[in-house]
Amino acid sequence: MTSWDDPAVPHWDFPRSATGVGVLVEAGDTLGVEAGTILRGVGLSPAELANPDLLVAPAQELTAIRNLRAAAGDRPALAAEVGAAYRLTTFGILGYALLSSPTLRDVIAMTLRFIDLSYIFSTIRVESTGDRIEVRLGDATLPEDVREFLVDRDLFAIHSVLGDLVPGGLPFTGVTFAGGRSAETLAVYRERLGTVVSSSDRGDGVTAVFDAVHLDRPLPQGSTAAVAVAESLCRDLAATRRTRGPVSSRVRVGITGRLSQGAPMSSVAAELGVSPRTLRRRLADEGTSYQRLLDDVRVELGERMLATGLLSVEDVAIRLGYAEASSFIHAFRRLTGTTPHQASIASRTRTSAATRA
Repeated sequence: MTSWDDPAVPHWDFPRSATGVGVLVEAGDTLGVEAGTILRGVGLSPAELANPDLLVAPAQELTAIRNLRAAAGDRPALAAEVGAAYRLTTFGILGYALLSSPTLRDVIAMTLRFIDLSYIFSTIRVESTGDRIEVRLGDATLPEDVREFLVDRDLFAIHSVLGDLVPGGLPFTGVTFAGGRSAETLAVYRERLGTVVSSSDRGDGVTAVFDAVHLDRPLPQGSTAAVAVAESLCRDLAATRRTRGPVSSRVRVGITGRLSQGAPMSSVAAELGVSPRTLRRRLADEGTSYQRLLDDVRVELGERMLATGLLSVEDVAIRLGYAEASSFIHAFRRLTGTTPHQASIASRTRTSAATRA
């Protein structure tokens, strides 16, 4: 028996993109459940879900899942319906990396390496035994009230993504669910998966099996060059995610919307429903501070505005909440080592060179 490396992050308690909550809202809409119902207690608005850079804590997504389950009522295949809503495009740059992977073996390795760029809650392990590949989704550490839903949703999300990657989909030769799925649920799962489905009193979670012959067959959109670029982008994003928690992510969004007013901390804290003191403490827990996030946002947006060549330094300063251009110039030089004017010239030079190339 051989196995792939363990996932880079061996637990489910990692910040994740708010897009995952957006999938739940879209699934709820299909079932006639309003977004407000799913987002009750989550601390997010529907508009915020459109921001791909916004991170949420796992607890927020779990709240949305509980709300959806309660509102959807008795639906034996709800986990399968929600899981099927996850497609390659749902996973952003990770989805592109998977699409560019030359083989299924590479897909598995890429997934495990950047597991925290996904929305998975199950603990995942992949093992090869002779001509069988076993994908094991464990649920031992998951909250009991949503345990079965989460592993089943993760299974059907994997099934959906494999359908996007492999022409005609990847046929499972068997799937075993540990625990007490009803006969009705298993029947629906059997129909959706198109394979033998069984239940077991031993073990935990779900085990899906497929034929090892599929591992090294070339995937239609695999590209060594493209996957190298995508992997590099995944590496950068994962590094950022692993050092930026969900609170700092939401603070950045709040700052961005209030820059012209100076983005006072008290205003952003009020939007998040906490006191400035509590917000300061939570940001410290994530290894950052409000001032650092304010500086980061101002530099990022300032560089983008200057790169257009359409705004003067004075205009950019006003939009970033500075009282005067000299304050912006001083702060920009302190944070970047260059002046706004120099940064603008350098950006236009790079753009011109790229256009000529």
